[in-house]
Amino acid sequence: MKILYIYRYLLLGGVTTQLANRLGFLKSISDPHFIFLSDHGGQTAFGDYEKIHVMSEPLTIYQYIKEHDFDLVIAIDTKEITDYLIEVHCKTPIIQEVHGISYKLNYLVEEDQRHFQGYIVPSNYSKNRIVEDYAAPEERTYVIPNCLDTTLFSSKEVEPITNKKIICWVGKLNDHKNWQGFLDLSARISQKRDDCVFWIVGGETASSKATKHLFQEANKRELSIHWIDRMEYSEMPKLYAMVAKSGGCTVSTSKGESFGMSLIEAMACGCPAVAPRVGAIPEIYLGDLGRLTYELHDLVACESIVDSLLDNAKERNEQIQKGIQKVQKHYSINQVVTQYFELLQTLSTVQKVW
Repeated sequence: MKILYIYRYLLLGGVTTQLANRLGFLKSISDPHFIFLSDHGGQTAFGDYEKIHVMSEPLTIYQYIKEHDFDLVIAIDTKEITDYLIEVHCKTPIIQEVHGISYKLNYLVEEDQRHFQGYIVPSNYSKNRIVEDYAAPEERTYVIPNCLDTTLFSSKEVEPITNKKIICWVGKLNDHKNWQGFLDLSARISQKRDDCVFWIVGGETASSKATKHLFQEANKRELSIHWIDRMEYSEMPKLYAMVAKSGGCTVSTSKGESFGMSLIEAMACGCPAVAPRVGAIPEIYLGDLGRLTYELHDLVACESIVDSLLDNAKERNEQIQKGIQKVQKHYSINQVVTQYFELLQTLSTVQKVW
């Protein structure tokens, strides 16, 4: 099966990570190609794979589709391209893979939805959202969770780089990810403890105005923040291992997630991950893992969870083991991508393995 993925940004973000995670498995049973509309330095996620292209003109993309005779086109939150393909009556079946949860999903309510073979989303939350809010057809909307390379993301031995506990936040510097909430939490913790340091990882694509705002807000709170604006995907397991080794944890303060990729990455590396009960996050934190969740903006509860992970060795070790087991059982590449590829075969006009 020949598959073309189309996405807007070639950057080291959640969607690119997911495509890269699938690639190792998919290329052994199919012929995947990737087109990105703009390049932001994310090609390193794909290693030396050659079928990665950057092109922004719809006509050029359509010509590429015809030239390679694809069995499926999978567009990820890229309305401008699917609009054009529908307009020129592209004969290749199109699947919409929906990772965003913002106003940008308005295209799902348009009449063009009848042209799509189906919709793939990473969580039940996302399915309910696009069915109820955007009138996507429920019978053609499928849930396939994100997957993780559990050979890369696993517990690792690292040398400690600080004698303090690292409290780490991972994400883009935007209001949705709510980095301000992490600064507020860090300020609370630093007022009561002197054994913690605070890291923010991400934000390479943020504007100079946004980064200036970050440090202004940190200074207001008299906080010392270690900011790592870019980290290669292959280096992220080492980051999580450093946080775990220090006795610290990661904390999400996001206002909503269609999945929660950085959370399962941390878990897989033996690093406890504290998160708000928003979006799809509760779908990951079932059972005892739920003790690591809090109501959004309830920083008192969040701080209490962090304190428990830092001070209660029994709770910490239990949560570490529960997290590792959760990821290995539910989100490994072989398990998830096998299910994903079976769905693609069902939705395509080709029913045999390439």
